Parts: sequence; C-alpha cells; structure tokens
Amino acid sequence: MTQKVLQQAGIEEQRVKLSWISSAEAQRFAQVATEIVENTRELGLLDPKKFELELKSARRTLDNELVRWTVGKEKPITEQGDVYGRSWQVETYRQVLDRIACKEYYKNLIYTALEYGCKSVRDINAKTGMDMNKISFLLADMEKDGMVEFKGMQDHKPEFAIA
Repeated sequence: MTQKVLQQAGIEEQRVKLSWISSAEAQRFAQVATEIVENTRELGLLDPKKFELELKSARRTLDNELVRWTVGKEKPITEQGDVYGRSWQVETYRQVLDRIACKEYYKNLIYTALEYGCKSVRDINAKTGMDMNKISFLLADMEKDGMVEFKGMQDHKPEFAIA
C-alpha cells in the first residue's frame, strides 16, 4: 500500500521495499541490503522539502482508518467471502483498495493544502496541480464528512477551511 500511495504522490514506488528475512538468512539480508543501496543510488536522493505536501498527504493516507481497515480485511474477504457470502478475487479486491487509497490520498492532499493556507479551488489547484473539477467534487465529499467547511464567497469564489 505504501508503494501505491507513493506512486500516487509522484514518488518512485521503488523507494520502499519490504522483505521478510529470518535471522538465520544472513546471505539473503546482505542481498536485499545491497539491492536497496544500488536502487537508491540509481534513483538519487529524495528531497523531502520538494515533496513536503505529498509526503504529508501520503502519511495521512496510510494512517487513515478506512485505508487501514480495508487493507486488514483483504485476507478474510478474499479467502472466506464478504458478509453477504460473496467470494472476491484478490485482484478485484486490490483494485477496490487502490481506488479507496487514491481517493483518500487526494482528499488528504486537499486537506494539507488547506493547512498550508489555500482557501479556494483555484488556490488548491495552484498548490497541488490537481484538476479543479476533481478538487470541487472532493471538497463536497469532505464537507459532507465534516473534514472541511464552506467559509463564504470571496471575489465570486467559494472558500473553504479545515473544520
């Protein structure tokens, strides 16, 4: 999931690797560590200041209750079925999970932009590069969820703030 969210943020997903290695697998540990070092050299250093907004939004997404719950339910739902007795293919479940994580990432990107002082759809667009229609749609969704609130009109533009 971390790789998917980083990819959404425009950060190379290869910057994260998870490997299960036993304490008895010294050779494997050395091999994985070498791969990580070589990969980091190829990609170059990541400038956290350049990706500050994206990294903060990615972190919020990965900490998000809905995302974490959905990740945790993959195994039971794909192996035993959902509460309605329907069986799910792993690939189908992961597609749904990816859509949830993507939507939550963009909502968190908007939220973070609001924290940084953006107020209007146009401000958020300028800060994030997101499509203005998508921003408007997600702001409405976030308003329903109580994450943001409409503050009024300024120069014929709606303004929002964190709730």
